[in-house]
Amino acid sequence: MDLDEIKSNYIRFVGIFLDLFLMILGLSLLVLLAIIMATGIQDIFDIFTNIADFEVVDALNVVDSLLLGLIVLEVFRNISAYLKGLSAVPVAINVGLLAVTRQIVLHRPDNFGSETSYLLVGTTYVVMLGMLLAAYYVTIVAKPREEVQQKTEQVI
Repeated sequence: MDLDEIKSNYIRFVGIFLDLFLMILGLSLLVLLAIIMATGIQDIFDIFTNIADFEVVDALNVVDSLLLGLIVLEVFRNISAYLKGLSAVPVAINVGLLAVTRQIVLHRPDNFGSETSYLLVGTTYVVMLGMLLAAYYVTIVAKPREEVQQKTEQVI
């Protein structure tokens, strides 16, 4: 064996090892996400079983749990698309939209020390949401609908 053949075999071995490692890591993340989703469902169930003590904070917790569940599902779809070798950009944009929306819904003034920091963080959320909506428009709405439909069917 010459040096070029050894290098080629080494690169092939490292590639196979990395693919296997990423596959195991992806599957492990999917299991972890399923566990997180189950605990979120349990939290929502606990809130609704104690309906007599229901307050406005509980309603925010329900919305938080639902949005977190949607984020977990989108991350699950993102990992699945990556493992299938498909484009995960539209799914990643959906995750970003859900995450920023969740932060906007849960954005309350009592979590901040001053009015300036509250407004600064709120403005940052709005800018991030605008950028994600622009990315969503460019990657999903502006493309021909048939192409997007085919890619969406492949991811699902």
